[in-house]
Parts: sequence; C-alpha cells; structure tokens
Amino acid sequence: MDVRPKVIVGRSVAVRKTQPEPAYFTDVHRRWIGSTGRVHAVVPGQPRENPLVKVGFEDGSQIVFYRLADLDVDQDEPHDAHKKHGERGSHLPDAP
Repeated sequence: MDVRPKVIVGRSVAVRKTQPEPAYFTDVHRRWIGSTGRVHAVVPGQPRENPLVKVGFEDGSQIVFYRLADLDVDQDEPHDAHKKHGERGSHLPDAP
C-alpha cells in the first residue's frame, strides 16, 4: 500500500496473498485470496491509514471485511463507471 487512493468505494479490489498472513485472517478471509471483489464501504477507525474495508464478492452476496493494506485497489478503473449497489438500508426487511 504505497499510495492511498482517495475514493475506493465502488472500485474493484483483489485480496493479496501476504506472508506472514495477517493475524485476523480466518478461513473466510483465506477463501478469497487472489479473488476480485468490489468495495462497498470503508469503516472509519484506527489506524486511519489502514481502515477496514467492506468487500463484496459474487455480486455482493458474500461480504468480507479486510484491512486496506491487504487489498490491491484497481487504480485504472474509471470511478464514474461504478454502478450503485443499492439504496441505504436496502438489506433491511420491508415494513409491514
């Protein structure tokens, strides 16, 4: 992670294989190493330079949180090409 991209929500990312493996990795994280997903959100917090990133795989049906340092962000992808992945709160059930 040499240069931090300014806007990554909606961009494609690939999960990087690193050694040593991050301590937080579980089998769920390992499953997606080498796979490409789409950033759904960035969770503000500490450390600021390495936030948690919500990544969707398989068209968003599989969601996994990674640290930004463990992802390769597609810098060449034009930002205006991203489709909106849903309305805020779209995961909540409809009101009766």
